[in-house]
Amino acid sequence: MNSIKQFIESLQHDVRKLDSLISALEQQYVLLSERDTTLQQHNAKMSAVLQSLDKNHLSRDNYLQSLGLAQGKEGLMMLVEKLPKEIKLTTQTLMQQLVIKSKHCQALNERSGLLLARQKQLLHRLTGTQSKTAYPESPF
Repeated sequence: MNSIKQFIESLQHDVRKLDSLISALEQQYVLLSERDTTLQQHNAKMSAVLQSLDKNHLSRDNYLQSLGLAQGKEGLMMLVEKLPKEIKLTTQTLMQQLVIKSKHCQALNERSGLLLARQKQLLHRLTGTQSKTAYPESPF
């Protein structure tokens, strides 16, 4: 990444990737709840999306650093403040979309984690064994 244009394109790319991740997380929940055999394949596809998002994030951080800015949110905010008004507004909108979609993905992931924790608790109750997870016990 060596230009503002590529930087913005990477934000646009990640917005699209997060849309696909939201859909994948929703599908994952269905597969988990139904104990579907295609879950492993589905998770592999989700991992590829996550790796792509991580790669873009690292590229943006490296670009910020090459401009003499801090990596992460602080550097990103400094860069945005220096952009021309039209590009600044577009970039701010993309950043807001990334935050909203990332939080949505996090909530969906936590929902799947809770489902797994409840299933495991139920199995432990049925088999009479103790749960050794980091998840707290929750009522059914």
